[in-house]
Amino acid sequence: MSSFFNYNKEGRGVTKEEVAAESPLKRFGTEFLHRFWQLVLLNVLYLVACVPIITIGPATAAMNYVCRNFSQAKPVSFFTDFIEKCKEHFKQGVAVFLIQLFAGALLISSFMMWTSSGWNVSEGWRTAAVIVIFLVGYLFLCGSFYLYPMMVSFDLTVKQLFRNSFILVVTQLWRNIVMLLVAAVLIVVTFLFWPLSFPLPLFLAFTLACYVNNALVYPVLKRYVASPEATAPLAE
Repeated sequence: MSSFFNYNKEGRGVTKEEVAAESPLKRFGTEFLHRFWQLVLLNVLYLVACVPIITIGPATAAMNYVCRNFSQAKPVSFFTDFIEKCKEHFKQGVAVFLIQLFAGALLISSFMMWTSSGWNVSEGWRTAAVIVIFLVGYLFLCGSFYLYPMMVSFDLTVKQLFRNSFILVVTQLWRNIVMLLVAAVLIVVTFLFWPLSFPLPLFLAFTLACYVNNALVYPVLKRYVASPEATAPLAE
């Protein structure tokens, strides 16, 4: 019985030729089915790692590392590598999370201030301010799709991570839309069918979104961040 849950046991694996021959969509489905129960366990592990709140950033980085390897059919241990990457990216993960937290709080408070009836400004200025707030919010929200995969894939500073993520948000519109739709569907389904949907966020929602995200964005990161001719303009 224990052999069914021995994820550290080496299997046949796949050759580079087999991976290269597979279409991205086929690999996505094959790896998802192959890694399904590991994704479930990883989701629980991620939630436990996020309990101190301050560790949300490092835990998110570690989850992205594991899901990136899952999506690319690369060998990885969902438990051992998760713990290792949490430690490796602790400082940078905390810094990125705190910046995101501060930006989110600032955007929410700005939105509430500009939409408050007690704020005596013209409708034109109010509308312009709300549009700017939504655009900045869009940059930070969609930037998260690229931040953590970059963090665990390349040696970049926090400044470079945010700069690159904002550039990619602007240039990769359809990927942003797909990930926003995935997140929206998971959120809507969770709230629409609550409490029956309780197992979804507990066992799969976070790793499912992360797996889809890495399958979408990692090829772009390899092309625009990892390649010698593209690294300079993005990472300087």
